[in-house]
Parts: sequence; structure tokens; C-alpha cells
Amino acid sequence: MINSDNYYYFCQKKTSNYLKRKTIMSSETSNGNKGSNFWVWVLGAALLVASGFYIWDKIKSKNKIEDLEAEKTQISADFLKYKTENESMEANYTDLQRRYDVLNEQLGGNETQIASYKAQLAAKDSVLNNLKNSLKTALVDFKSDEIKVENRDGKLYVIMLDKLLFKSGNAEVEMKGQKALIALAKELSNNPNVGIMVEGHTDNIPMSGKTYKDNWELSSARALSVVRCLSDGGLPQKRLAAVGRGEFYPIASNTTEAGRAQNRRTEIILTPFSVEKQTAK
Repeated sequence: MINSDNYYYFCQKKTSNYLKRKTIMSSETSNGNKGSNFWVWVLGAALLVASGFYIWDKIKSKNKIEDLEAEKTQISADFLKYKTENESMEANYTDLQRRYDVLNEQLGGNETQIASYKAQLAAKDSVLNNLKNSLKTALVDFKSDEIKVENRDGKLYVIMLDKLLFKSGNAEVEMKGQKALIALAKELSNNPNVGIMVEGHTDNIPMSGKTYKDNWELSSARALSVVRCLSDGGLPQKRLAAVGRGEFYPIASNTTEAGRAQNRRTEIILTPFSVEKQTAK
């Protein structure tokens, strides 16, 4: 690119060369032609200045065109860059919108499920609380150190200690225990939507007699005896289940007599059926 400094140097050189040539030509002419030579000088200088302005304008136009071309190239590059970025942003927006719609739909479904679960839990809690109150009323004639009714893990536990139900090493239910089980069965008959699991538990003292091989066998026999009493009290057998836990689930230390007495127990676990199971029935 030709700038103003280059142009100034170019015109200065051209003018100097022109004046040198004219000086030489003037020395060779006669004195009579001095006036004519002066106008030749003036005309030459005028032409030189005019040509200088023409060249300068041409140079400026060329530089301007080059600047515009460079700007055009940069604008084209920026346009392509922004176009690509815009297309990428539009693609990202479309993907985000799709994901948002999916999550929003899932959230709506989850909210419905959560509301359903809350309603089921509330219904279950209501059944347990009502059942707990009715059982306490039905078993009011028995002492708290013989029978306990507890809410635990969404279930109702009726805990009967062995001193109410059995003699040591025996699986036959005592008369007082039978009365308690019959009262319990009568109340549970009024709550058909409750599952009944009977678990037998013992302490860790090994069996001394020959009737039962070990505590596990004794606890199973005791659980089955309780189930039969409940069935005799009017409960359908399909609602009942029995399992022996032996000494493997203590609730107190077996190092003391008081602790072992707490571990020798029968737990009747009451579980309300879900809404779906109730409907299926």
C-alpha cells in the first residue's frame, strides 16, 4: 500500500528531475527564447502538479478499496462464525426444551404418585392407630408386663411375654394366655384388612429336655400354638402365619434374668393391607 510519505517522496523526486532537465535545456537555448522557456516551465510544473493529484487520488482510491475488501472479508468471516454459533444455540435450545418437557411430564407423574403414596400412608396410619386403641381396650384386663402394644416400622406389634402364655420349655398355651388370644382374635375379626404374622422368640439358654431339639424348634412350636388359638378364636387360617426365630433376635441382654425374661416372648405382627390388595380382595 502507498501512503502519504511515499507519495511525497515520489513527487519530490519527479519535480527535481524535471527541473534538472529544464535547467540543462535552458542553458542550451539562446537568450531570445528566455520568455518562451519560462512558460514551458510553468506549464510543465502545472502538468506535474496535476499528474501528482491524479496519482494521489488513484492511490487513495486503491487504498480505500483494499480497506473495504479487508473489511468485507472480516465481516464475511464474522457472519459465518455467528451463523454457526446461532445454529448451535438453536440446536441446544431445542434439546433443552425437549428435556424440559420430558422432565416436566415425569414430575407431574411423580407428584401424582407422591400424593397417592401420602394418601395410602395416611390411611394405613389411621388403621393402625384405630386398631391399637381397640386392642388396648380389648386387652385391658391384662397387665402391661404381660402384654404390650407398639407401633413400629409401619406395623403394629402385640408382644406377649412367656409368663402369660407358656411354662418353661413347653409350647402348650396356658389358660390365661388362651383368654388373651381369644380376646385378640375377636377384635382382629373386626379388621379383615390386616395381615397377621406370629413370631416365637426365646432366650439363649440351651434346651435341657428331649421334647424339642433346640430353641429354634421350641420357638416354632410356640408360634404355631398361638396361631391355632387365634384360629380357634374365629380368625381365618389364610390370614395367619407362624415362624420360629429362636434366640437370634433378642430385645434385651441375655446376661441377666430380667433380660432373658424380655427375650422369651411371642410377637403378633399386624400389617394393614395396601389399598390395591384390599381392592383385589
